[in-house]
Amino acid sequence: MKVELKELDNWMRELRIGIPEAAVEERYKERMAQYRKDFEAKGFRKGKAPMSMVEGKFGQLARAEAIESLMPEAIAEAVREKELRPVCDPVIESLETSPVDGHYHFTTTIGVRPEIELKEYEGLELTERVPTVSNEDVDRAIEELRERNADLEPVTRPAVPGDYVIIDYERLDDEGKPVPDSRVEGQAYELGAGQIPPELEEALKGMSPAGETTVAVTFPEQSSVKELAGGTVSFAVTVRDVREKRLPAVDDEFAKKAAGAETVLDLRVKVRNSLEKQAKDFARRRLEDDLVKELIEKNPFELPECLVRDRLDLMLERFQSRQPEGASEIDRTQFEEVYKPVVVRQLRAGLLLGAIAEKHDIDVDESDVRERVTEVAESQGKDPGQFMKDLEGSDLIDQLKDDLWLSKVHEFALGLSRITTEEYEPPQEEGESAGEGA
Repeated sequence: MKVELKELDNWMRELRIGIPEAAVEERYKERMAQYRKDFEAKGFRKGKAPMSMVEGKFGQLARAEAIESLMPEAIAEAVREKELRPVCDPVIESLETSPVDGHYHFTTTIGVRPEIELKEYEGLELTERVPTVSNEDVDRAIEELRERNADLEPVTRPAVPGDYVIIDYERLDDEGKPVPDSRVEGQAYELGAGQIPPELEEALKGMSPAGETTVAVTFPEQSSVKELAGGTVSFAVTVRDVREKRLPAVDDEFAKKAAGAETVLDLRVKVRNSLEKQAKDFARRRLEDDLVKELIEKNPFELPECLVRDRLDLMLERFQSRQPEGASEIDRTQFEEVYKPVVVRQLRAGLLLGAIAEKHDIDVDESDVRERVTEVAESQGKDPGQFMKDLEGSDLIDQLKDDLWLSKVHEFALGLSRITTEEYEPPQEEGESAGEGA
């Protein structure tokens, strides 16, 4: 096989590849044998027509198919021979259907990963800002624990905000008749939580168990259900049950049930420790983001358009696959406006961190994986050996390796930076996000 390499720019390479004529002829004969087997001609039984007749009808097509079938294998061999590191799928630019010097030639372009020049990545000035945890934060976290451990007691009175209402509902057509297969039963919603359309929320206030009503709901133009977008639809609604949320008292019994603490004081200590850990984790993630931002700013380089396009295609495909049935197709132009900057940042960050890892031989080995698997298994009360066997061959192992690799590269790069740590009292919204899930 002949291979000629031409550098088009920092990212793109052109390969002119020659497939040996003998290999094409062998594949051509296989294709022609298949065509002859399926060919029916007047005066001949199926599969018995002269090869010259079959070649006259299918020869050119079979030769093109023979060449095309050998191209992926030829491209892979050329990439290995020229030691390229592709980052985009190859694009066939031209194909010659007549041999020259005993080879059928075709030309393909391919995006490759270049050597990233790390200009500035040592001694970066970074600030790690750690939010403080106040007594009020602890109080709010305990209130969230009370909410999560609340009892829902059935009541016969009319529903008020804060109650949970269990309803059945079905769509009605223009004549007020139920739409087939539209009935939904036993759905629970908290009044006042913004979980349901405002028209339905307003109608349910003041309704008692067994109450019935009809509600007209106007759907927004951007509704995920295409057939309802921008329209007004009536629903017949029946209230099955109204339940009042009753919060538990903050006492030692609650402390034990909610968090495995012995006393209320012990509960407050555990909650504070949890919030402080979350605050430090939050600060660390933001520090890592700042690190990446600085690396991108101080080490600029262009990305191949094909790489950005391929990543956007993959992201759009994933988003589309998660859309509910009947939802409007995602607009490509609007999608790119929102997500192209995100993709570009992710790609630049990945390539820069990869360059640092390559330069300093940072990698993840089996001992790293075993150590992390053991940590996860023990945190879940599982046997580490069995847990490892359960994970083998799954995507979770690859994801675990990627996370470990990223953590190691972040740790190394931060170790080369000059970091100042400072505490600050966050606004309430940020404090809640930093301490969420205590």
